[in-house]
This record gives sequence, structure tokens and C-alpha cells, in this order.
Amino acid sequence: MAYVSTAHKSGDSHRESFHSNLARGVALAVCLLWAVAAHAHVSVWLSYATHKIRPNAPARMRSAIRLFAAHGEYAALQISVRADHPLRVLRIVPTALEDQASAIGRWHMTVYREAFIRTVHPTNVVAPVGLWPDALIPTVDNYYHERRNALPWPVPARFTQSFWIEIYVPRTVGAGRYQGTVAVIIHAHGRTEVRVLRVRLRVLPFAIPATSSLPSSFGFDGAPLSLVFRGHYGRLSNAKLMHLTQLFNIAALKDRIALSGGSGIPAPMRFTHGRIIMNWHEYDEEVRPFVTGCKAAHGARWRMTDVRWLTHVFYHKMPPREQVAYFRAWARHFRHEHWHVGLYALGVDEPHTRAQFALANRRAMIIRRATHAIFPMVTSIHVHKLDLKNFGILCPVINDVDGLDDVNKRPMLGREAKRYHLKLWWYQSCMSHGCWVVGKRSSLGWPSYMIDQPAIYNRVMPWLTWKYHMQGELYYDTDIGFSMGRKNPWKDQYHFGGNGDGTLFYPGRPSVIGGKRDIPIQSIRLMMIRAGYQDYEYLHMASLLWGRDAVLRVIDPAFKSTHNWTKSPKVLRALKWRLAMMIERGLRKVHG
Repeated sequence: MAYVSTAHKSGDSHRESFHSNLARGVALAVCLLWAVAAHAHVSVWLSYATHKIRPNAPARMRSAIRLFAAHGEYAALQISVRADHPLRVLRIVPTALEDQASAIGRWHMTVYREAFIRTVHPTNVVAPVGLWPDALIPTVDNYYHERRNALPWPVPARFTQSFWIEIYVPRTVGAGRYQGTVAVIIHAHGRTEVRVLRVRLRVLPFAIPATSSLPSSFGFDGAPLSLVFRGHYGRLSNAKLMHLTQLFNIAALKDRIALSGGSGIPAPMRFTHGRIIMNWHEYDEEVRPFVTGCKAAHGARWRMTDVRWLTHVFYHKMPPREQVAYFRAWARHFRHEHWHVGLYALGVDEPHTRAQFALANRRAMIIRRATHAIFPMVTSIHVHKLDLKNFGILCPVINDVDGLDDVNKRPMLGREAKRYHLKLWWYQSCMSHGCWVVGKRSSLGWPSYMIDQPAIYNRVMPWLTWKYHMQGELYYDTDIGFSMGRKNPWKDQYHFGGNGDGTLFYPGRPSVIGGKRDIPIQSIRLMMIRAGYQDYEYLHMASLLWGRDAVLRVIDPAFKSTHNWTKSPKVLRALKWRLAMMIERGLRKVHG
């Protein structure tokens, strides 16, 4: 009996052991299969443009996106790729966007790879250091149509790499609902797979103008182009410097802003019989496309430009009568060429001392003695220290117009502008993030063109410009990082306490971006500025149709002041859609 019982127990033990091992084996197999599947999984998704997607961004699930745009407007989207293993993105191929009657061809689309720059010093206390997307390297550039090294591109494991697609809506297509796809071709583990994403674009039944309704002047200095494009291999010839400067101007105009400063090549001049005689040949060759309408930028032109080479006028002790003759020569030349572009001259930048204000007043008086065709500009809000009758443009920094003390000085500026027939511009500066310091929490609400700020911060300035009824925007530089000694703008753009302060372009050398010829490389920040200037056209058009008060009622809940506005891209997108519907209704009302 004992033997039978022992044998029975022994059999039960073997069966239990067998089932236990089988269960463990099945569990192990399932785990291995799950691990292999997880290891092989690649996430590909779509995002709206007003987001900066950093390398640690988690995977999303969006495989379709809906956009809207007017004729003459750029729409943009992002495609991101992430996996737990290394891979290569071989190609990104958008199809034409089609509706029943017409199509937006692939030649109206550009695919870019988002290049990263590593920040070491934060712009403010909430800006994390590390890799940030900024430079946009095209697969094929829009200047020479050369293939660049955007693709194919390796993506490390657990790293989110994003790509940017811009879509230009030509004026020749009809309004309607367009749709197409984007194929993302990926190679990993010896296999090639294709992910297909869907894009829908609503083309609105109105157009925005090629030339921005909001005048601007963003600084540019052609002098350091030789340094960043040639290094120790010598200077660019005048012809090559002017041509490269023109490419930067084309890029800026496509982004709806105007560059000032230019190549920096001075016009030969001499003073004789009370007049300045200038050789305008090289200047005219450089700027003519941008004062008459640039075909490469959809016909856009400058609305305002600067009187150049003021260093020779004000700092080389040119006698006052020659200074007067110099400004008259500029006015006479623009009149002779029939160039209907405003001219301004900044005599003293940000005067603070009594002597500086006196100098600003004196220089403005010299310009006014010479001509009323040039607007003397001053970058100050201290109107009581200025002889305003001699100025044409009053341009304070945004922080002084409506500051943290919530004292809105815009009504006062409006009264002075009306009294003295002034134009009101404004600008942002390092005051928006803290000059040469890590910005404190008090600096978090201001618009910003910094790399390590959310994309909406780069986009919002034109909304505030419209709300405060300012008439133009000034920005001091777009390529200061090209001239900062041994700094490489691809690796370090920290200036005046901000990452990207004064630098919105990258030098597109073939050694960095591939191809054979030098080109400007735009930043995500420039694309956001363009988006903001496109938004301005909606605000402007809606106000013409329905009045300012009606538009203010729409946007005021989201835009309370210069430093208190919505930080939500979703809210901004919804506001723009409401403006688009207002414009549609207004146009139907006008046209019956």
C-alpha cells in the first residue's frame, strides 16, 4: 500500500513539474516574442508645426493631419520617427494634394530634416539645456535645386528625429478640400518598410498678399559671410558676396520679413558743389529685386528699408552740410528709380543719457533738413526727452509699451504719434529673457525668438503687434552668430543671455549640408515668424471686413497683454480658424 501511494505521488510530482516547465517555457516564449516585436516596432507620426519636438519626445499615434491655408500662404507639418533600435530614414515622399478639380503639385512642397543644436546655458529658468531642433536642412534646396544631405539619415535608438514639410498654396488652384499622402521609407534590421501618412488641406477662398501688410526691418550684416563661408580661405568677391546676400534676402522675403543692412559693400561717393555724387551701380544690382518685386519670393518686395553706411556719415566726422547732402542723395535716387519703398535712418540706438538724447535729436534734425522722404527713427519710449517733430518713426522696446507693472503706454504713444505724425513700430530684445543672465520667472511671458523657447513664443509677436495697433517691427540682427569670433553658429548661438539672440539663419556650407554651393539655411524660428506674419494677414483682413472691435472680441480672451497671452498652439489654431470663417462670411457679404 505504501508502495502504490509513493508511486502515485511520484507520478503527480512529474506531471506537476512538466506543466510548470511548460508554463514557464510558454511565458518565456511570449516574453521573447513581445521583446522582439517591441524591438522591431517603429513609431512614425504627424504633428502640427507650432511644436518643437526634442529627441526625448515620446512616440505619438497620429497618422493623419488636417491643415488649412489661404492662397499665397505656406502650410507646414512635422513627421517624427522613433524606435527602440537604430534605423535609417531613407526617403520622405509627399504626393500631390488633390481635390476634384485641381492639385497642388509636389514642386510646391519642400522636405527638410530638423537639425539639432546643443544648448549649454539656458535662456531662462524653465528652459532645459540639451538638444533643440532649429536648423532646417532641405532634401533639395530652393535656390540651385541641389540635393543636400537631409536624407538618408540615421536615427539612433530611443531618439526622436523630426522632419519638416512646407506646402505653398499657389494662387492658381481653386478653393476646396485637398488630400494626399506622405510615404516615409525606413530601413532597419535588413528590411525596408514604408509608412503612409494622410494629409488633408482645406484651401480657403481668399488670398493673402505676397508682400506683408506688416512692415518690418530685420538686421543683416553681409560682412561676416566671408568668415563663415570661406574661413581661412580668403574673402568672397563683391559679386559673390552680393549674390549670397540676395539669397538671404529671398529666404527672408519668403518668410514675409525684410532684411536691412545688406552686403555691406559701400557705394563710392564724393562731395562736390554742395552735392554728394554716389556710384549706385552695385547697390542697385543688389537691392533691385527686393524693391520692385522678387520673382523667387512670389513677387514680394520690401515695404521699408534702411539708409545704409551711416557709420561713414555720423561716426567719421562728415561735416553737417555733407550729411544733409548725403540724405538728399538717397531720397533723390529712390525718386529717380520710382522705388515706392519707405526709407528710414536710425541715428542713435537706445539712447539713455542726456548726451545720447541730444545726439539723437541733432541727427534727426539733420535728416529732416535734408528731406521728408526719409523717416528718422529712434528706439526709445522716453518721448519727453525727444524733439518729436524731427522724427518719423518712434520704436520702443515691447517691454516698455506694456510692462510687468501693467501700465499700458500705448494710448500715450498714440497721442504723441497723432500730434507729430509719427509711425509707431516696436521691437523685442534681450529684455524679453534677461540680458547676459539666466532669465527669471518674470521674463517668461514675453514673445521670444530664442531657440530654447516653445515655438508659439517665436510666432506670437505679430498677433501682439496687431492688438496694440503698432505699425511695424524692428529686429536688430539675423546673423550676428556668423561674426562672433571663433563661435560656430551650428554649435553655439548663445549671445546676450539667449540661445539664438540675433541669429535666425545658419550658414549652409556644402561641408555641413552637402551639395556644391553655399546657401542660407532657415531655422524653425524663422518659419514660426513667417507663420505669425501670415496670421497677421488674417487679423488685418478680418478687421477690414468687420472692424477692429469685432476682431478684438475674438482674440482678447487669449491675448490680454504683451506678457499675458495663450501659450497653447491649439488655442492659437482655433483662433485663426475663427478669423478664417469671419473672412469667408465677410467676403460673401461683400460680394453678395
